Amino acid sequence: MALIDNKYLNSSSEELNQVTGTISDIERYAINDGFGLRTTVFLKGCPLRCKWCSNPETQKFHQEMVFFQDKCIGCGACVRLCEYGALDNGLIADRSICDSCNKREKAFKCIEKCYPKCRKIVGDKMTVKEVVDIVKRDMPFYELSGGGVTLSGGEPMSQPEYAYALLKSFCENWIDTAIETCGAGEKHDYELVAPYLKFVFMDLKSCDSSRHLEWTGSDNSRIKENIILMDTLAARYGYDLIIRTPVIPGFNDSEEEIGNIARFVSENLKNYKGMELLPYHKLGRGKYTSLGREYQLADAAVPSDARMLELNKILNEYNIHIYKF
Repeated sequence: MALIDNKYLNSSSEELNQVTGTISDIERYAINDGFGLRTTVFLKGCPLRCKWCSNPETQKFHQEMVFFQDKCIGCGACVRLCEYGALDNGLIADRSICDSCNKREKAFKCIEKCYPKCRKIVGDKMTVKEVVDIVKRDMPFYELSGGGVTLSGGEPMSQPEYAYALLKSFCENWIDTAIETCGAGEKHDYELVAPYLKFVFMDLKSCDSSRHLEWTGSDNSRIKENIILMDTLAARYGYDLIIRTPVIPGFNDSEEEIGNIARFVSENLKNYKGMELLPYHKLGRGKYTSLGREYQLADAAVPSDARMLELNKILNEYNIHIYKF
């Protein structure tokens, strides 16, 4: 991934306001992405390909077309408008053609007359100022609830210069900041955004590098190094670091796997605040269909409350404070 260019470090507030990135969504009144009422800004693009990802529309960096077939009225307007052959065989698009439509001069013409909005584009180019102006609308709610803004994704550090500019601008506007990161960014970039963070949520999905590679498409060596780095920087900058582990059936839902993660945290981190185990859910299944992709964990079972309680007891054995957002 790219490194933050030094020119941004000396940029004025006005210059940072004009930095542009790609956003997949901005969710207001979020309650699960940190303390208080928050606005979650989802940046597009991620280096990992987790099999259970609930936001597959945030994985690729470019704009994508999503198709919600249950909303389609079969008018055929999209078929008539597509000039590139993606809909020659009917309403279900040839994704090998659609995937490069964002590069075309007349991109995504198929949505122009889609009145039921069954075809949409995911991914908006937005300046920092445009995002900050949206976030500032909810400042009274942040003040009352102790909330703020959370950068999520995708992986925010996949657009490091944009993330840096956003976080610095939020701080200049006295807005509480948090970031949700898989830890796969560049060390240099984490060091530069750290002064502008109040809360950091970092994923540690597995301590087994080969299993991590099999289930996410990447090993975990850089992730573990960055977790230790952010723990060290927490003492310098005073943000709260919380380690998160999604509990995924067949991947890391055993006592051994959770125990290994808890041991790593206990032995290597000194300044973190605690951990949160996130139970696997299937809320993102429909998104895969809308993107024309296969959901690989269709048969996986959601862990019961009793099972999650058992796994949280392992954290207790290591005297790790448990969070639940």
